[in-house]
Amino acid sequence: MSKKILVTGATGNIAGFTIPQIIDGGATIHAYVRNADKASHLAELGAILFEGDFSDQEALNRAAEGVDAVLAITPAGPEAIEQGKVVLSAALNSGSPYYVRLSAIGAAPDAPTENGRLHYESDKAVMESGLRYTILRPHFFMQNIFGNLETIKAEGKMYLGMGDGKLGMIDVRDIADSFAAILLNGGHENEIYTPTGPESITFTDAASIITDGLGKQVDYVPIPVEAVGEFILKAGWGEWGAQVMMDYSKAYSEGWGDFINDDVKTITGNKARGFKQFFDEVLSSAL
Repeated sequence: MSKKILVTGATGNIAGFTIPQIIDGGATIHAYVRNADKASHLAELGAILFEGDFSDQEALNRAAEGVDAVLAITPAGPEAIEQGKVVLSAALNSGSPYYVRLSAIGAAPDAPTENGRLHYESDKAVMESGLRYTILRPHFFMQNIFGNLETIKAEGKMYLGMGDGKLGMIDVRDIADSFAAILLNGGHENEIYTPTGPESITFTDAASIITDGLGKQVDYVPIPVEAVGEFILKAGWGEWGAQVMMDYSKAYSEGWGDFINDDVKTITGNKARGFKQFFDEVLSSAL
């Protein structure tokens, strides 16, 4: 009998890499989406679509009915705790599925960002729920570099507020591979992982890899954390998002993200992808 797995946030980047793998692994996917019309590509893969948002307990209960596992991916925001509760409640209502959750790097009561503190509260609720669980708190996503595509193309520069901080940044594909391995194979119950890439690098290092790959100069330009907040506000992410990104920038610039581990290999059996591989296989085609 194939596993039935509920995936929330099913149209996001991480779920987009995860869902095809778990379908290929023989699982039936209940994809919880805000707009079914925009998720037709998931239906074409064989996923069963359930439409609703994270305030709709009844819709989530229907999506979770009869599932063996839940991949809980919820958006960052001030409503994170409430949204996490709704997904967890749907899982508990369905029985006792294996609960796999995307959290945030450094989630803790004293995390340097509100995002980390909110995610900790949701993690705690899962750990106290009685369900079997696995929680991933991945490092900074390499794919976040896509926010600098325009300035890289137009100016040969990328502007970030991380100073000279080193980060063990991770390719989103490795997060997805980890989720797929956990959901299909198990073996990581009641564990919390913080998957990273294979090296801790500065954005100057990243710019050098991009320069070598493109054959033209690309520079990293550090900007004050206040400028990060101004950019986020102009992008329409609101005051909450601006403050969180300023807090992350400050923490990373002070070395908070300077660490790596072998969590990806522990989970998947494969070494995590480095930034050069990410550039060659993903970023280069966008530049």
